[in-house]
Amino acid sequence: MNLPPSGGSRFQFEPKLSADGTVSCATCHDVTRGFSDQQPTSEGIGGQFGTKNSPTVMNITLLHVMFWDGRSPTIDHQAMQPIINPVEMGMEDNEAVIIAGIKDDPEYQKMFREAYDREVNFQDIGRAIATFERTLHFLDSPFRRYMNGDKNAMSSDAVEGWKLFNREGRCTACHHISPSNPLGTDNKFHNIGIGVTHRDFQKLAAEAMLILQNDSSEGRLDELALASEYGELGRFTVTHLTHDIGAFRTPMLLNVGITGPYMHDGSLKTLWDVIDHYNAGGEPNLFLDGGIEPLNLTERQIDQIVAFLFALTDVRFAEQNTQKYHEQFTLSRLERPERNQPVVERKVLSFEHYHHPQPVEGKRK
Repeated sequence: MNLPPSGGSRFQFEPKLSADGTVSCATCHDVTRGFSDQQPTSEGIGGQFGTKNSPTVMNITLLHVMFWDGRSPTIDHQAMQPIINPVEMGMEDNEAVIIAGIKDDPEYQKMFREAYDREVNFQDIGRAIATFERTLHFLDSPFRRYMNGDKNAMSSDAVEGWKLFNREGRCTACHHISPSNPLGTDNKFHNIGIGVTHRDFQKLAAEAMLILQNDSSEGRLDELALASEYGELGRFTVTHLTHDIGAFRTPMLLNVGITGPYMHDGSLKTLWDVIDHYNAGGEPNLFLDGGIEPLNLTERQIDQIVAFLFALTDVRFAEQNTQKYHEQFTLSRLERPERNQPVVERKVLSFEHYHHPQPVEGKRK
């Protein structure tokens, strides 16, 4: 049995689970901000900022693994990690310390006895928060209504954007979305060329392996992910596989309009910036996914794909979604580099400059 969602929601807003009593889960997963914080990277205790953007916790019950690098296998496990991360909530990884501020609370004691038939403990705190997060279903988007037969649910631009999403945009290579897969993610990990400028991935990977050989604990891995440049290695720090260097989990697209800024490092302010990134073929690096190629989308087509992406927000957030659309539209006209750019040429990747000796022909007899 799990603590009722009302109990889990109380933990969501409980600052006593942080070392200085100033941070709760809701600090980074704010109900008024699409259950994210709408910041590039998130602020933890003592004014510290991590290196990762806080994904929304809406609909995470449908994800296969948690965190950008997939280092957490379940929602229950994921819910516990920010509490003991030194940048986020900063609690010592010691159950007595973690529960000290709440174990004598009569209301918590009553809820734990009723739900778990035992006293307050850290494992059940994780279960309680996860129980609340499993109630956060926000699937009722204009797109879903359109797919269910309401042809007026999306604008004509969004309808055209949906077609481009499936064709010229090649978005479905990673963001397949359908009634049976409503999130718009393949639950896989990809290097799409974000955060690679002036970064030597191979050097970072070698250094990270030395660190993890000395200490491969869960806490150390969590610290590397959020408090060091090694977090840019992404999935590699979990699997140690070369092809996972710089690869991050494909984010879900549901409610994407209200959960910016975008990418694992929050480096892209608008959905126009996101499409520009893909349109240019990403940032070349040795580990770039092979499917990342220039798209040659026109400015009109980019606008239409963005219109479709904003149609993926649950109707309960319609007002905020409209506000965010106008904010991003304005930024896209002020801050993006030259618009109506010429056709993008395919970049030559660095490994293509490597010399490959030609086979030597045998002597004729």
